[in-house]
Amino acid sequence: MANTIQFKRRVSGNAGAPAALKSGEVAHNEVDDTLYIGKGDDGGGNATAIVPIGGSGAFMSKTGTQAIAGKKTFSTVPAASQDAAAGADLVRKSQMDTALGGKANTSHSHAIADVTGLQGALDGKAAASHDHTAAEISDSTLAGRALLKATDVAAQRTALGLGTAALMNSTAFAAVAHGHGISDVSGLQTALNGKAPLASPSFTGTPAAPTAAGGTNTTQIATTAFVQSAIASFGAGDMLKATYDTDNDGKVDAAELADAVAWTGVTGKPATFPPSTHNHPISQVTGLQSALDAKASKASPAFTGTPTAPTAAGGTSNTQIATTAFVSAAIAALIDAAPGAMDTLNELAAALGDDPDFATTVTNGLAGKLAKASNLGDLPNKSTARSNLGLGSMATQAASNVAITGGSISGIALDGGTF
Repeated sequence: MANTIQFKRRVSGNAGAPAALKSGEVAHNEVDDTLYIGKGDDGGGNATAIVPIGGSGAFMSKTGTQAIAGKKTFSTVPAASQDAAAGADLVRKSQMDTALGGKANTSHSHAIADVTGLQGALDGKAAASHDHTAAEISDSTLAGRALLKATDVAAQRTALGLGTAALMNSTAFAAVAHGHGISDVSGLQTALNGKAPLASPSFTGTPAAPTAAGGTNTTQIATTAFVQSAIASFGAGDMLKATYDTDNDGKVDAAELADAVAWTGVTGKPATFPPSTHNHPISQVTGLQSALDAKASKASPAFTGTPTAPTAAGGTSNTQIATTAFVSAAIAALIDAAPGAMDTLNELAAALGDDPDFATTVTNGLAGKLAKASNLGDLPNKSTARSNLGLGSMATQAASNVAITGGSISGIALDGGTF
């Protein structure tokens, strides 16, 4: 057979040799950077074997330095003739055994004597379970000391600032500071149903109130500053459990005596008390009518000043109030960053040539154009079109069956195909 030069290559896909080659045919697999050749001839021009003949992806140099990428698996343990010296060198087992010879195991223990200063530190600590004498406890308050040193029950009440009513059952009458549900106040629910706050139906942020003078004991709101001041006024004390709770039952001895006083033994108590559940008209609630008068009606309110409301999300279309910010955002979204010369309807009309039938005009103009989907198949005269493009008769031949008669070809590239 004649000597034939053929080349093949593979740029993607599987690594390795092609399944078949012609005798003497060369194939380059760019996936594993290996060059193969067809060896032998079966009599029909086909190679009887395919062998690698070169390429950095298939061969390793026996000498010199070479970088090898990827994970390599050895069938036997590789050996080194010298210990590792550089940071990236493999370490020999003998070198590792020598380095670990003087080290402790990962899991190990120490005696107290092995830790410097530990025994001395432990000797200066108290046992986990220990006791204190009463004289060693000095954290009672001045008020507690006055209560415990009172001579009788009456003196204890005086020390606490309590009257005889303090001995009564709390369920017999309403507390000095007590609350009411809306239904307890005559007409309040009806009045509130017709009212609404000017800014919002619920409080937000951090509500504040005037701070009462020190020592105030009324229904006035106690601010955090008032509470902190009251706590600070107690100071430190010396209340000793062993002195004032001799039976160690968690209750001061004098308080146990006060609990023993019968209801009939309390003097100066009122003859009658208001029931726990009772009602008040609006006029008996201080400031309530004025507060209601300052509210706007929920039905057709007439606001003053500069009323505000939450701004609805863009695109909202319901009965929610539209703020000036909502309107501005809606107009901005309609314009949508249009250039200054086209951000009004008049300017858009001018850009369309003031043509009320602009769509028809464009459609008629496109009707005389070639269809993109036809890929030039709708040309009226294909031969004239090829001539206008400078194409010869080769343009109509199949790429796999080109006939060339006469002339010459320069810069040709031979392509044996892929595998």
